[in-house]
Amino acid sequence: MRTTLLNIFLLGLFLVFGPVFIANSFSQEKKSVEINGTQVEKARGENPNIISGVPTDDESPMPEPEKERGSLCMIDFNNYTGYYVEIYVNGYYMGTVAPWGYYPVDAYAGYTTIYCITSGGTFEWSAAGNCDYYFNYDLYL
Repeated sequence: MRTTLLNIFLLGLFLVFGPVFIANSFSQEKKSVEINGTQVEKARGENPNIISGVPTDDESPMPEPEKERGSLCMIDFNNYTGYYVEIYVNGYYMGTVAPWGYYPVDAYAGYTTIYCITSGGTFEWSAAGNCDYYFNYDLYL
């Protein structure tokens, strides 16, 4: 009896909330962008594309981003190189994608740029983006 009631309850939840999740997952049109990397020019000083780099300690955690209505969107990165690639969204470090790997990133509304650079600083990629589409960036050399 308990199992039957639990199954009915779970079915009810699925029928009520299932369409909401399905509709949201298909609401953004997917847009694939191929980006060819360029060699990084040797320069003195900080990289102007990076506001907050890879964390090196636990002393200053990144603050929670401001939440806005409908504020979260997905960005996918496919690394078609043999290098580890650091990912930055609006200048903030979001993670590192492994060689020949895939890495999804949650971005908040208002993002306008992505910037990627190999861990050794040899090659870089950059592109514009927004939350109007579900962007998929393919990184090539």
